[in-house]
Amino acid sequence: MKDSLRSISFNKFKANPSSYIAVGIMCGLFLLLVTILAFIGPSLLIIAVPLLALPFLFASHVACYYLQINQQISLSAYVRYFMGFFRSQFRGSFRGLISFLKSLGFYFATVIVAGIIFYLIFKAQYGETFVNSFNTLAFQYVNNVEFTYEELTALLEDNNNMLLTFIVYISAVGIPLSMLAFIYYISFSSLSIYYRANVAFGAAALLKMSVGNTYARHRNEMRKDWFSLNWPMLVLSFVGMLAFGALDFFLIKRIDLLPTFVLVGGVALLMFYLPFYFANMETIYKKYEMNFKEGNQEAIETILRRIQNSIDLSEEEKKNLEASLRGQDHQDDEDGDK
Repeated sequence: MKDSLRSISFNKFKANPSSYIAVGIMCGLFLLLVTILAFIGPSLLIIAVPLLALPFLFASHVACYYLQINQQISLSAYVRYFMGFFRSQFRGSFRGLISFLKSLGFYFATVIVAGIIFYLIFKAQYGETFVNSFNTLAFQYVNNVEFTYEELTALLEDNNNMLLTFIVYISAVGIPLSMLAFIYYISFSSLSIYYRANVAFGAAALLKMSVGNTYARHRNEMRKDWFSLNWPMLVLSFVGMLAFGALDFFLIKRIDLLPTFVLVGGVALLMFYLPFYFANMETIYKKYEMNFKEGNQEAIETILRRIQNSIDLSEEEKKNLEASLRGQDHQDDEDGDK
């Protein structure tokens, strides 16, 4: 009987648990530290995530791969893996910008729904007092009328922080779904890291087409495999958001920091699953490794057709070009077998 993906992944983890645990916990702590920057200013994450969090996550993928074949990883090696994220062949490994924009769509959709619900709740509780304050803020915003800092603070904090509480609540409620979506999107895209690592440097255009071909053909099946192995990570993230939100709401009682606590909670517990996660991702890739190579072959043939249709090449030039492209493909296969 063929082993399930979960059993294959768990056996991979059991073969070298200390390596997966070390890298997983270290990666989880680093991601948590980056997310904590939101307490200084949420806008810092716009810089910190693509320049720190994603490169470190990438380095952890690579480190796990080398550790499982008993190759020691030094600090300098980890730094090299970190910097390798910025090489052209790994561009788009996480589709960071696309993933962020998609998750932002979930955030705004959730905020709109939550805004309607909380508007009705606050209207029922505070009556015309809330309606008038909300209309004042909305009028100023729609008509682009500038508030002074003192005026805005007074409006938000009036009636026991009524309007501030309303805005904070809908902001916090908008985070969980968008956070889970972002985790899923960057993770699902990262399956291509293992393929990209075995392709000759300098073939970024070919890589992009090869990866695109594979995802286009096998996306649904790959998605099912991803969820079957990694759903606990999403559950942990959601539980963390609830726990940290409750911590602030009931104990710390800094209502203005509630969205930040929810955001940090979404990352805080991931370290407990990341050791299994890296084994899961390697297992999923192995299942589709030949499909990625087929996508590469299809990309080569597409490039050849485009060049032949756009440039009047001699027969000898066509043969040389085809040999060059196919030679790189064969070299990739050899590198992957080493």
